[in-house]
Amino acid sequence: MDEIDFSPAQRALIDKPGSVFVPACPGAGKTQSIVERFTQRPGVPARQGVALLSFTNAAINEARQRCAQRPDLITAPNYVGTIDGFINRFIVTPLYKALTGQVPTFKDSWHTVQGTTFGVAGAPLEFQLGWFAFDHDGANARLVNHQVPYAQRSTVTNLPDWQRNKANTSASRLARRFLANGVMDCAATRVLMEHYLTDPTNRARLGQLMSARFGSVIVDEVQDCDSSDIFLINFLLDCGIETVMVGDLDQSIYGFRGSTIEEVQNLVGRVPEGTRFDGNYRSSPAICAVVNSLRADAGTDIPLGRWKDDQYPVVVLPVSGFGHARSKIIEVAESMGFTDEEIKVLAYAEKDARECAGASPPGDKSGGKLVQLAQAAATLQDLRASARARTQAMQTIEGILRGLGHNDEHVLADAEFLDSVGLTPRTFRNGCLRLASRTSPFGGPPSAFRAEMRNGIKAMGWDDWINTGSLRSPNGDTWPVLMVDEPDALDWSTIHGFKGLQATVTAVAIPPLPKRATSTDGVGLWSKGDPGESRRVLYVGASRAQRLLILVTADTQVPTVTSCLQRDAVPFMVVHNTRDSRARA
Repeated sequence: MDEIDFSPAQRALIDKPGSVFVPACPGAGKTQSIVERFTQRPGVPARQGVALLSFTNAAINEARQRCAQRPDLITAPNYVGTIDGFINRFIVTPLYKALTGQVPTFKDSWHTVQGTTFGVAGAPLEFQLGWFAFDHDGANARLVNHQVPYAQRSTVTNLPDWQRNKANTSASRLARRFLANGVMDCAATRVLMEHYLTDPTNRARLGQLMSARFGSVIVDEVQDCDSSDIFLINFLLDCGIETVMVGDLDQSIYGFRGSTIEEVQNLVGRVPEGTRFDGNYRSSPAICAVVNSLRADAGTDIPLGRWKDDQYPVVVLPVSGFGHARSKIIEVAESMGFTDEEIKVLAYAEKDARECAGASPPGDKSGGKLVQLAQAAATLQDLRASARARTQAMQTIEGILRGLGHNDEHVLADAEFLDSVGLTPRTFRNGCLRLASRTSPFGGPPSAFRAEMRNGIKAMGWDDWINTGSLRSPNGDTWPVLMVDEPDALDWSTIHGFKGLQATVTAVAIPPLPKRATSTDGVGLWSKGDPGESRRVLYVGASRAQRLLILVTADTQVPTVTSCLQRDAVPFMVVHNTRDSRARA
């Protein structure tokens, strides 16, 4: 790997021992810097380990690649992985095993575990265990409205108290059954962590073990921490472990997960602040300018990378509706010398991103098992699907098939289940993949897909333990929403899903104000100069662009957007007629 010429600010992070918070602008080269610090381990005794924790795979993969010639750096006592993995491995597993004698089974979410849905008499929907919050043992379930998918949220909000109470009781009963058998999702794991570490004896004992093992912990993308992440990092600081945090607080866009920017600010305020990384190696001057305009906090990005001399302006593309956007985006990009393959369409809402890109509407996430299988299979067959989406799809298929294999009240851990049906993890996963690739799920009616799944299960000899009777076709033998392969659609993602990544041409969808707006939207906050998460979402979306940023803007929002750009001297052009997109505003 080529040697990197680190800046003085980067070199300070790499070389200087001690806890620190280092702010970093988008595209600042922080991943390379924190990985270099991880490998150099300044001030950490040889007998102690260094942990590198990240919310994304970028830093994790970079660390593993850089350490290919030094595998000892990513083995015990060191650790490279996600915060979830750290919590599972070093906190919950040892304490859970010591207290119960069982080894826990960790799942990304309850959605991937079969048997975690239930009905309530009179309620016109099926409840999901992931819609509830619990105590550490599954007791005191609370239906949390914002965890319910948007399509079902109004129904849940309007439930009478007796149905809500019945749902809470059923959810607690179900959660207790899973947790008693050591099966838990990430949210349950974090509740258990906080329960364990609230006990003074556990806290002291584990604190001694952690401080003996780890001399330093590096936290990447600290702005993404939720309340349980913050709880963990505060615990590490209380243990006296050197804690290095790097991130961009203006990219804090996960308020829906239960954290606030104020909590993150309090966390990073516990350590000294280092020199900000202000060199932007990702974006062109115009994109750096709009990012500076959207940023609520102090700080100016300096374009230093490959595109620092690009002169493309930011493009404001007015649209009357996102359904008309795809062809206009392509025409603008092509007029400036870019291809369709270089374009990424981003939006806050998945439906806006898909519509803007020319893709079909999102699937019905509330469908039955057959619909869920079809959606998961379609995702695995979609070469443009993100790695995270494909992983979740694979887990969904495995969870559904496993649930079809056992319908008793005893919850089996993964190893026990696979052993009971004579499979290894690899053969089970390979079989699930073969099933998913047998046919195009939405190429015919649901009954045809159901028949193909049953034939595939029989061909693999799994029909002796899988009961396909509960794989029922939707009413009328029609799919609720089609998810078909759309070769002409542009690549798209939600802004949250594309965080940490970049694209040559980025088209960010700015929707109209809702008719009954209860709070100021991102454009409104930007115009007033006020901070807020909706403004930070726009900031994250715009900062993904490398060479060309297209703001696909609802007609009613155009005057405010252009006013902000003019106010902050951002080079831009408004394209009303995409056939003549070189005319500047």
